[in-house]
Amino acid sequence: MTVFEVFMRLGFLLRQIVAFVLFLGICRYATGGEQEDYTFAYKLYNNKAYSVAQDQFDQFIRRYPRSDNADDARLLIAECALQLKNFDEAIQNYKQLLIDYPGTSLHLDALQGVAISWYRQGKYEEAIKGYEEVLEVAVEPEVISHSLYLIGESFDNLGLYQKAGEYYDQVISEYSQSKEMADALYSKGWTFYRLKNFRSAYELLSGFSRKYPNHYTAPEAGYRAAESLFKMGEWANAQIEFGDFIQTYMADPKRGQMITDARFRLGECYFQQRMMAEARQEFSLLLNEGIGSLILAEAQYWIAEILAEEKKATEAIYEYQKVIDLYPDSSVSDNARYGIGMVHFEQGEYAKALSTFKTVAVNLQSGLSHAARFRMGECFRMLREFNTAILNYKKILGFPSPYADDASYQIGICYFQLRDYQGVIGELNKLIEIYPETDLRPYALYHLGLAYFNSELYLESSQTFGLYFASVQDRNLETAPADEALFWKARALYEVEDYAGTIKACNLLIQKYPQSKHLLQSNYFIAESTYWQSPTKESYRSARQKYQELIKEEPHSEWAEKSQFSIGWTYFSEAAVSSDKERQKYYNRAIATWKTMIQKYPESGLADQALYQIGVSQCNLKKYSEAIQSFTRVIGSYASSSWQDNSQYQIGWSFYKLEKYSDAIDAFSEVIRKFPSSRLQPNAIFGVANCYFKQGRYTNAITEYNKVVENYPNLKVPAREAGAEKAVNLRPEAQYYIAESFMNLKNYSEAIKAFEKVIQHYPKSNWADDAQYSVATAHENLGQKEKSLQAYRILIKNYRSSSLAPDVQLQIGRFYYADKDYKRAISEFQKVIKQYPNTPSAWLAKYNIGKSYLMLGSYKQSIEAFSQVDPKSEFSASAMFEIGNAWYSKRNSRRNLTNAINILTDIPQKHPKSPFVARALLLAGECYQEMIQWQKAIDLYNRVLSYYPQSDQAEYAQISLGHSYKAQKNFLQAIEAYDVIRKKGTDRYRIEIVVDAELHLAETQAILGRHYDSGVTYLRVRHLREQHDSLTAFHAAVRAADAFIKADEIYMAKDTCEDALSLFEAKISTADAQKREEWDQLHEYAQNKYKQILSQIEQQ
Repeated sequence: MTVFEVFMRLGFLLRQIVAFVLFLGICRYATGGEQEDYTFAYKLYNNKAYSVAQDQFDQFIRRYPRSDNADDARLLIAECALQLKNFDEAIQNYKQLLIDYPGTSLHLDALQGVAISWYRQGKYEEAIKGYEEVLEVAVEPEVISHSLYLIGESFDNLGLYQKAGEYYDQVISEYSQSKEMADALYSKGWTFYRLKNFRSAYELLSGFSRKYPNHYTAPEAGYRAAESLFKMGEWANAQIEFGDFIQTYMADPKRGQMITDARFRLGECYFQQRMMAEARQEFSLLLNEGIGSLILAEAQYWIAEILAEEKKATEAIYEYQKVIDLYPDSSVSDNARYGIGMVHFEQGEYAKALSTFKTVAVNLQSGLSHAARFRMGECFRMLREFNTAILNYKKILGFPSPYADDASYQIGICYFQLRDYQGVIGELNKLIEIYPETDLRPYALYHLGLAYFNSELYLESSQTFGLYFASVQDRNLETAPADEALFWKARALYEVEDYAGTIKACNLLIQKYPQSKHLLQSNYFIAESTYWQSPTKESYRSARQKYQELIKEEPHSEWAEKSQFSIGWTYFSEAAVSSDKERQKYYNRAIATWKTMIQKYPESGLADQALYQIGVSQCNLKKYSEAIQSFTRVIGSYASSSWQDNSQYQIGWSFYKLEKYSDAIDAFSEVIRKFPSSRLQPNAIFGVANCYFKQGRYTNAITEYNKVVENYPNLKVPAREAGAEKAVNLRPEAQYYIAESFMNLKNYSEAIKAFEKVIQHYPKSNWADDAQYSVATAHENLGQKEKSLQAYRILIKNYRSSSLAPDVQLQIGRFYYADKDYKRAISEFQKVIKQYPNTPSAWLAKYNIGKSYLMLGSYKQSIEAFSQVDPKSEFSASAMFEIGNAWYSKRNSRRNLTNAINILTDIPQKHPKSPFVARALLLAGECYQEMIQWQKAIDLYNRVLSYYPQSDQAEYAQISLGHSYKAQKNFLQAIEAYDVIRKKGTDRYRIEIVVDAELHLAETQAILGRHYDSGVTYLRVRHLREQHDSLTAFHAAVRAADAFIKADEIYMAKDTCEDALSLFEAKISTADAQKREEWDQLHEYAQNKYKQILSQIEQQ
C-alpha cells in the first residue's frame, strides 16, 4: 500500500467519524420528520450508497433550509461527491458550505475537503494553496502535521524536490511524534535521491530502515539506500548493502521483484570491481532461475559484457549474439549489437565493426543510435577515410546527443589529418562555443592552436595555447601533451616576434618538462629570440654564447648545425651595427664561421645557404669579385639548392656594383632564362632595366621597366632575407624610372604621363611624391610655368608628410622671386618656416626672405630675416654675407660700413671653410677703401690672395690691392700688383680686370715719370684689347701718344696718334650711339694733339 493510499484511507475514516458525530448531534436536536429524513440520508451514506445519500441530503437542505443541521448536510453532500471522485462537485459543495454558513463549526473540515479534492485530482498547485489555507486556521498538531506532509507530497509530485524537502523537514523537526513522522523521513530520503544527493539519501534511508524496520516502506528504503551507493560508484559498499538486502528479504514473497533487481545490481557491482567470476556467476544464477524475460535478457547481456571486458572476443560475441537471438525485442538487443561492434573495434576489425554499428545506427528509435553512428565515424577515421568519417560524425550534430561534442571534436581531428586547417579552426571553435563545459575542451584547444599555427595565424595560435593551459590545469593529456603545447606556443610567439614571450615559454618548458623531446629546440629558440630581440651588439653576443653552448652540449645534432649557421648571422648582424672600422672585422668573422660550418657539416641542408651568405658578406665588404665566385660555387656545387636563383641574381647585382653593366645584364638574363618560376623574375628584369638606365640606353630601359609594371603583381621580399634589396613593391619604382628615362630622353610630355601613372596607380608608394615633384620639373622644362606651379601645390596638398614638401614649398617661393613678386615670395617662404620649422628648407626660406626684402629695398627687414638663419645651418655664412652686403649697400639709407666690416670679418672665424669667406674679405676690403683705411684694405686683400688664390675673389683682390697701394702712394708696390695681372693676362684674369690693371699700371708708371713704359703699356691695351672694347683701345692709343710726347719720343707719338685717328675712322660707323659724343670729343682731342705733334716736328 502506498503512502498516498494509507492517508486516503485515514482521511476516509476521519470523515466517517465526523459523519457519525454529526448524526448524534442531529438525533439530539432535530424534530421528528427532520430527524427521520437526516437519519435516512446518513444511513445511505454509511452504507456507501453515496449517490442516493447525496440526493437525500440535497432534499433535506431544500426541505429544511433553516435547519441547524443544514451545514452538516452540505458537508456530507461534498463528502459523497468526494467518495464518488466527483472532485469538482465536491470542491463546489465544500466552498458552498463556507459561503452559506460562514459561522459554521465545520469551516476547517470544508477547507480540508477542498485541499484533499485538489490533491486527489492531481492538481497539486491548487492542493498546496488549499492546505496553506488549512494551516492558517488549524491549531490541532495532527491537522498541521498532516497538512505539512501533504504540501510536501504535492511539491514532490510537481518535481520541486528541494521545496518538498523543506516541508518534510518541518514535520520531522516540529512534529516528530506525529503519525506522519516516519513517512516524512522516508519521503525526505527520496528527495535527496531525486536531487542526486546520493550521500545524504544513503545516510537517511539506511538510518530509516534501522529505525523503522517494520514500516511498510522499510524494504524500499533499504533497496534505495544500496542504490544510492551504487549511483555514487561505491561498488564495494553497494555490494554489501545489496547482499544484506537480499539476505533480509529473500523469504518475503512480496519482495520478489526487488530481490531480482538487487541481485542484478549485485552482479553489476562485481563487474565494476573487476570481480568477473562473481559477476558472471550472479548473472548466470538469474538466467538459470528463469525469471522474467526482461531481466534474463539483461543478465545475458552482462555475461557478454563480462567476457568482452576480459578480452575474450569470440566468447563475448557469442554471448551478445544469444541476446539478439533469444531476446530480439528486449531493450538490450541493440546494446548487444553495439557490444559486438565494440569487440570488433577493439580488435582493430574496423570493417566488421562498421557493419554491426550500422545496424544500430539506422534504428533511430534506439537509444544507442547516436553512439553507433559515432563509432561508425571512428571506424572510418581509423581506416583513414576521413571525409566519410566526417559525414558520419555530422549526422550526430544537431541532436541532443551525449556524443555531439565527441563528434564535433573528431570532425576537427579529421580535418587536421586532411590538412584542412580552416576546417579544423571552424569546427573546433564551434565545439568550444556550443559545449563550453565539455571534457574535450583542452584537447580541442590543443589541436586548434596547432591549426592556427599551420595556417600562419600565429597570434591566434599563441592565445589558444594560453587558453589550453588555463583549461588543462597541470594535467598531462596523452594526446594533447602539455610540453608539446608549450613548445608550439613558444614557436607561435616567435613567429609574431614576441621574443620575450618566446624566451619565457621555452625556459618554462625546460624547467617544467626536463624529459621533453623539445629541450634542444627550446634552447635553440631561446638563442634565436635573443638574437632577434633587439638589434644591439649585446643581444648578438648573448645569442652567440647560447648557440655555442648548444653546440657544446649536442655537437652532432641538427640543432648544432643550425646553431653554427646562426652564429654566422650574429657576426653578420653585429657588423651592421658597428662602426666603419669594426664592420669589416665582423663580416670577416661571419665568413669564417660559415666556412667552418660548411667544412664541419658538409652534408648539412644549410651548407648552400651558408655559402650564399658568404657571398652576401663579401658584397657588404665590397669584394664583389670574390662574391661572384661564392655565388657561382653555390650554383655549381649545389644543383638542387633553393638558393640557385638568389645566387644567380646576386651575381648580376655584384656585376652591377662593379659597373660592369653588360656582364650584369647577362647574369640577370640568366635568372630569367633558367628560373622562370622564381620569385626573383621581376627583380632580375628590373636589374636588366637598371643596367640599361646606367648605360644611358633609356629606350631599352623603358622596355624592361614596362615588363615589370605590366606582368608582375606586388612583390614582397621576406624581411629576414639577407641581401641588398628590400623593395616591397617593384612596380611603382619601375614606373617611376620609365618616366625618368623619358626625362633623360628630353621627352617631357611622355615623362609627365609616366609620372602621373605612378601617382594614379601607386598613390601610397614611396615614389608618388617624387613623381609629383618630377611632373612639376617636367612642366618647368617645357616652359609651362603655371602648370609647374600647380603641380608643386598638388604635392604640398597631397603629400604633406613627404620629405620633398619643404623643398617644394621653397620652390613655390622661388617662382614668385624669379617673377620679382617679392611680397608673394616672402609669403610663400614664411609657409616653409611655419609648416616645416626644423628642416634645412626652413633655414633657406629665412635666407630667401632676407633676399626678397633686399630686392624690395627693405634693408632693415632684410637684415632681420638673415639674422634668423640658424648659425649651425649651411646657409649661415651666406646669410652673414648678405647682412654685410646690406649694410654696405649704397641704397641703404642706414648704410653703416663699420657694421658691414664687423659682420663680414666674423665669417672667416665662424665658417672658415665656407666659400663666402673670400667674398666677405673682399667686400670688407672695399668698405675699408671707402673709409680710406688703405692698409686694412691691403691686409684683407692679401688674406684673400694668400688663402684663396684660385677663387674668383682673388682676381678682384689683386686689382683692388694695386688700387689701394696706388691710393696710398706706394707706387712701386702698386706697379708690382698690377704687373701680376699683366703678366698672367687673360689666361688667369677676366679681360675687364686685365684692361683695368693695364690702364692703372700705365697711369702709375706715368706718375713715377716712366713715360716711355707708360706709353708701351697703353699701346698694349690699344692692340690687345681692341676686340674687347674699341673705345677703350682708342683712349689707350691717345694716352700712349701723350706718354711718348712726355718721353720725348715725338715720332713714336706721331705714329701712335695717326694709329688712333685711323682706329676712329675704322670704328666710328659701328660705334654705340650713346657713346658717340665721347668718341667725337676724344677724336677732336686726338686731331689737335696730332697737329701739335706735326708742328713740333716742323719746328725741329
